[in-house]
Amino acid sequence: NNSPVAFTVTAGSFGYPSNVFKVISREDGLLYCLRRLDNVKCVSNKICAAVNETWSKIRHAGICQFHKCFISQRALFFVHEYQPGGKTLKEKYLDHGGKPQLLQERLLWSYTTQLVAAIRTVHANRLACRCLQPNHILRTSGGRLRISCVGIADALEFEARKSLAEIQREDMVCLGRIILSLATRTMITPSTNEETLRACGIFLAQHYSSDLHALTSALLSKPPSVYEVCGIMANHTMDELDNAYATCDAYSNQLAAEYESGRALRLLLKLGFVNERPEFGVNRQWAETGDCYVLKLFRDFVFHQADETGRPILDLGHVVTALNKLDASDTEKIVLASRDGKAILVVSYAEVANCLENAYSELCAVSSEGQPTYGGETTADQSEMTHYG
Repeated sequence: NNSPVAFTVTAGSFGYPSNVFKVISREDGLLYCLRRLDNVKCVSNKICAAVNETWSKIRHAGICQFHKCFISQRALFFVHEYQPGGKTLKEKYLDHGGKPQLLQERLLWSYTTQLVAAIRTVHANRLACRCLQPNHILRTSGGRLRISCVGIADALEFEARKSLAEIQREDMVCLGRIILSLATRTMITPSTNEETLRACGIFLAQHYSSDLHALTSALLSKPPSVYEVCGIMANHTMDELDNAYATCDAYSNQLAAEYESGRALRLLLKLGFVNERPEFGVNRQWAETGDCYVLKLFRDFVFHQADETGRPILDLGHVVTALNKLDASDTEKIVLASRDGKAILVVSYAEVANCLENAYSELCAVSSEGQPTYGGETTADQSEMTHYG
């Protein structure tokens, strides 16, 4: 049910030839990440159903959500949440030329906190990530990390007889390798020799705090559980929480500004529908009488002011202030004058707001009832004319 749009090829990410596609679902129109593994003979439809049931319920901001896996065209497919613009930690920090720069310790603690939070959710559901490698962890905008490829190892190694404690312990060792890799800007893998590990450990101790060195050493030698790591990292978790609150506040302020702009836009749209409407059913003077006349004068008051010499005044502050007071139905009085100066009205913003609501409601009522609108033609007549061009 997915239509491929673009793809990149990776060679044997899980020991099998694999392709990664960006696809659009025909069911909901959303983008997804589709991974195809060829030559997989150890996975059946029954195994796919079991993995789907297990992983589809896992929700966490630090995990690319698993949607489903299935077998088709003699290949095994996995569908995960798509993260636009994401780069793996390997691409971002480990695939470099020349002498790399050290990462700030604050950033390392932030990454570690995010990964531990995601691992904690997975382990709490009696599962293991089994994909904690720099080439399977995405860094997206805002310094966010997201673990991708969850559920794939569970399907490929479904028949394996590893215990839950064993594979969860492997997760913690992989976390230690990731921290050491980022701190030293060196790719640390299970096959890395002892001499390289020792040199990287010395480098970590020389350039970073004892807390980070102690945590990394513990994860690589005698890994504690994820819950014990949460206790060890309590102070740094509070720092990450503070940053998250600050980000939420910034987003809330931005959203509030956009919401205020939306309120002004709604007022402008209503005024546009009502002001100087050429005809309204059989009443060709509707826009020049009653509430609509007040709105016409208010439109000139807001947008068509001029100085004593007749030059137009383009005062955005005046426009925003007037629209905000209209939206709030302020009781402040204003003077509205016709263009020829023969008609002068003293009204409040609240009275103008009431006129706007009455006129707009009248338009909506006639539109929804299908009554004549323009020159006596019914809505059905207009639709038929449009249909036939």
